[in-house]
Amino acid sequence: MPIQEVLTRRLHLQNPRYELENIGPDKESGSIISESFRGMRDSERQKMIWNALHEEYGAESVHWVGTLLAFTPEEWDLDADAA
Repeated sequence: MPIQEVLTRRLHLQNPRYELENIGPDKESGSIISESFRGMRDSERQKMIWNALHEEYGAESVHWVGTLLAFTPEEWDLDADAA
């Protein structure tokens, strides 16, 4: 099952947007944008994401999932404006 489906379902993400890219033959990295991350510290967001992936795929998830960063829509827009 794709990462997007797993994270949307397991984290109950509100209107998620995914900006993912392949960084190797079997590895994806990128950003997840959702209102659901509002009010959370970066470390909390990361813990939620990796717990969900580990629960779904087990320890093997670290071999094919790279860096996943989580943003609120406002944070994402600010980051895009700065670029």
